[in-house]
Amino acid sequence: MKQFIKENILKNIILVLLIMILYYPISSYLINSSLVADKVSSGNILVAASIIAVIACFGNFAFTYEKVNIKKTYHKLLAHITTGILMLIIGISLMFTAILISFIMGHFILIDLTLISLYIACVGYDFWDILRVS
Repeated sequence: MKQFIKENILKNIILVLLIMILYYPISSYLINSSLVADKVSSGNILVAASIIAVIACFGNFAFTYEKVNIKKTYHKLLAHITTGILMLIIGISLMFTAILISFIMGHFILIDLTLISLYIACVGYDFWDILRVS
């Protein structure tokens, strides 16, 4: 079980680094797009990003490590890949949300803190689910 927890820590570190790396190209693209001046389109894209985040959250919270045979490497790998993809989608969707909200209403630190807290809660749930199995 300790190995499984270490693998999960590594997965989440990789995800945070990947999200940080993706922030600048995504932010740059959105800032240089027509969305900055077009609040209606920014709002529409925000709705789409929110729907994607909700779908990924449903998948992430519906998944449980209880049904993973941790003695089989293939099962563990599939579990890490599945949760990793869902959490990456959540992170990118939250990033889009933060940037698009700043276009619509200006930068508001409380929004950023809320979205960061939401991602931290997703990571916390991921660890709680593993600890629940042990």
